[in-house]
Amino acid sequence: MQEIQEFNQQIVKQRRSSSILVGILLASGFIASVPMFSDSIKHNETLYCYVKDNCRGYNIKRGISFLVDRERRNQLFDENIKVVKLLPPEDPKAVNFGLCASLFLLSAYGVSKALTDSQEKSIHSQFKLLKIKALETDIIEQNHIDLFSFSKQNQSEITKQVIARQTAETIQQLKSEGEVQLDHLNGQLQGQLSLKGHQLQLSELDKETAKNNLETLETNRKIDKLSKPVQDAKTPTPDEQLKTSLIDALKGHEDGYLWTIINSLKPLWLIGNQGSGKTYTAGAIALIRKYCLDAPIEYLLDRHATGDNADVWKFLQSKNIAEIEEDIASTMQDNITFWGNRIKQKPNDKLQVIVDEFTNLRGLIGELADTWFKLSLTDTRKAKCYLLGITHNDTNSSFAEGTKDTRKAGMILIQKFSANGETPLSRIVIRYGLVDGNGNNLEDIEKTLPSWFHPQKIHDHFNGKPINFED
Repeated sequence: MQEIQEFNQQIVKQRRSSSILVGILLASGFIASVPMFSDSIKHNETLYCYVKDNCRGYNIKRGISFLVDRERRNQLFDENIKVVKLLPPEDPKAVNFGLCASLFLLSAYGVSKALTDSQEKSIHSQFKLLKIKALETDIIEQNHIDLFSFSKQNQSEITKQVIARQTAETIQQLKSEGEVQLDHLNGQLQGQLSLKGHQLQLSELDKETAKNNLETLETNRKIDKLSKPVQDAKTPTPDEQLKTSLIDALKGHEDGYLWTIINSLKPLWLIGNQGSGKTYTAGAIALIRKYCLDAPIEYLLDRHATGDNADVWKFLQSKNIAEIEEDIASTMQDNITFWGNRIKQKPNDKLQVIVDEFTNLRGLIGELADTWFKLSLTDTRKAKCYLLGITHNDTNSSFAEGTKDTRKAGMILIQKFSANGETPLSRIVIRYGLVDGNGNNLEDIEKTLPSWFHPQKIHDHFNGKPINFED
């Protein structure tokens, strides 16, 4: 309460001093504005009368000089009046008084406004402080009450315990010698019963443990008995033996680079001159992936799929074949959508996409082919699709422009060779795409293909004519 009274006194003092100052400013403003209401004080005046009248007394008229001069431009008016006298303004500084009056009035308003805002903020701040202090007081009182209640409860509990102990001691003292001995015997009996009960519980637990161990041994014996037929059932089938023999041969050829390439989900591209055997090599790789990695061919894009290259692709049994320009364009668009859908599905199975003469397809289809190629560098791995492509060489005219660095990081490029333009050589060069055991990129690695690496022989291997890899 004392704080509120002091605050009210402070507010009253501020208002009193402010009211006095505002009153002085208002009075000064009104006094200084008085000259602004009289024209004779501010302006030059002209005394005139009509020519026909006697220029005396009430016939003499008074007017502001610049207004009279404006009317005198009218010839009739100028001919009918007579200027008697020009009176200068009584106070030429009347305008300055008007400006001072405005300043006084604005100052009065500013002082009043400042005081109002200041006191409003002070009142709000004071209210906040009062609320905070009230909350602090409530919390202190509540804690005090809780603490007092807790203390009373503890005192009551202690008192009950003391009374109960004193009562038990009094009753014990009042008992006879026989009653004391009887209590002693009852105590011994209760202790023996508790001990026997504890021993019985331990015996029951030992019994359950032994039973569980026996059941565990019986279960393990049955599992061992059942596991023997399972091991016998793991005997490889003929098809699995063919797969294993082919994979072992690939792993055993020149440090297993062929199996590393075939098993990789990186897009694999073959380049080389005509007659270097690019298509036959691609056919052999596709068949190995089909049989050994269970990856059927989903798309085959080749303008000569059922023509010049029919002998190579006939073993693949592709699900979708595109040869005509319109079909190739629509198939590429479908292929892009197909990759996107498989990525969303997160598949476990694997598929293949094969493209031949990609350089020519770029010229025929245009930007769609470049878009397809750019997406193939990233989407095929996520969609679990093996991409196998054939083109002329490793230039921007053969692939999409602006993908040089991306190609080196995201695909494998193998170059094939021919000595006479007709007969393929077993020599190949892996331009890029492989890494060593430490993850370092390997470039321009010279390797060879085994003599049996041909689509016809791979097909025959799984169709009644196994390859003799030791020859």
